[in-house]
Amino acid sequence: MKLAIRSILGGLIFFMYQFLSFAGANFHENGQAYTEKQDTILSFLNSLQLENKQYAIPRPGPNATPEEHQAFATNSNGKPWAMVSFHKTKDAGMAMPMIRAFLVDILAVFLLFGLLDKISDINTAKSILYTTTVGIIAFIVIPYTNYIWYQLPDIWAYLLDAIVPYAILGGLYAKFWRSA
Repeated sequence: MKLAIRSILGGLIFFMYQFLSFAGANFHENGQAYTEKQDTILSFLNSLQLENKQYAIPRPGPNATPEEHQAFATNSNGKPWAMVSFHKTKDAGMAMPMIRAFLVDILAVFLLFGLLDKISDINTAKSILYTTTVGIIAFIVIPYTNYIWYQLPDIWAYLLDAIVPYAILGGLYAKFWRSA
């Protein structure tokens, strides 16, 4: 029961930090930038009858030979490219995404604190180090690996997201939530 309560409180901290990161302080502004050409772009994309997918543009077709892939790589070097996530309809409802995000945050903290509870000689410094290490591992495996290939414009915000809330949770865990 204690782990559940700590997980809910920790999940709330994660959730509040994510709100701050993506909306309040908008650290991820570069990853969701505005363009005054948005209506023109959306109208054009919609006219193409695309499926709900993310598109890397340009790229060779799915049946391209290794030689065609190589020629594409050579010819496209230094030229413009884009990643387009296309969705035919927008669901502006906030309730379910917020509930799902909060539940995922609770689960993440549950797993993290479950691991920390197994460490017998934990102190504040170790707790912050271990939780931040988990955050950095998560950063390296997903956002940073994507950055290597696709140059995400908000990579520094993702690094901040991997350090700040995890360090806060590590400190709170050691000071208040350590299982006896």
